[in-house]
Amino acid sequence: MHFRTLSFAIVLVVLPVVAQSGQQATTLAQLFGQEAIIRTAQQNRFNASTVLPNCYTYAVERGDPQTGASVTLSKLAAGCEVPWHTHSANAHVLFVSGTFQLQMKGQPLQLLTQGSYAYVPANHQHEESCLNGCTYYVIRDGATDVRYVDPAGKEISAEAALVVVSEHPGSHN
Repeated sequence: MHFRTLSFAIVLVVLPVVAQSGQQATTLAQLFGQEAIIRTAQQNRFNASTVLPNCYTYAVERGDPQTGASVTLSKLAAGCEVPWHTHSANAHVLFVSGTFQLQMKGQPLQLLTQGSYAYVPANHQHEESCLNGCTYYVIRDGATDVRYVDPAGKEISAEAALVVVSEHPGSHN
């Protein structure tokens, strides 16, 4: 992807107002502050999560995903699957590389590639898989969590969900 295209895509997501719970709207600048940040690819430190498969790692670009709004860069190995789940916060997803399958409940399966954008509303059930090594940014307007669900939409443990895709949760680095 050309830098100009990615920059334009990020501007489209970052400049608009992000709606939080209730009717009050908050800009990302209010969530994150005004500090300028530049991070090179070499400066990213990728971590595993205790609730995501080992094939999924992420680097925090801005904010604190455990306590509030954040921007993260996610990397998924080829063949990585994350079964049906939800998140408490809205998420804007900007795809940098790879071929990614996203299935949102009630919608047809989508193939997303470089330059694609997805919006995942809070509490919306979805599943995802990476076909050939994927990298994407996630901009969340609240704390990051993963709540796995069974086919009926009932919450289940990470261990129970990930065994279905022959995975187990990663560990913090």
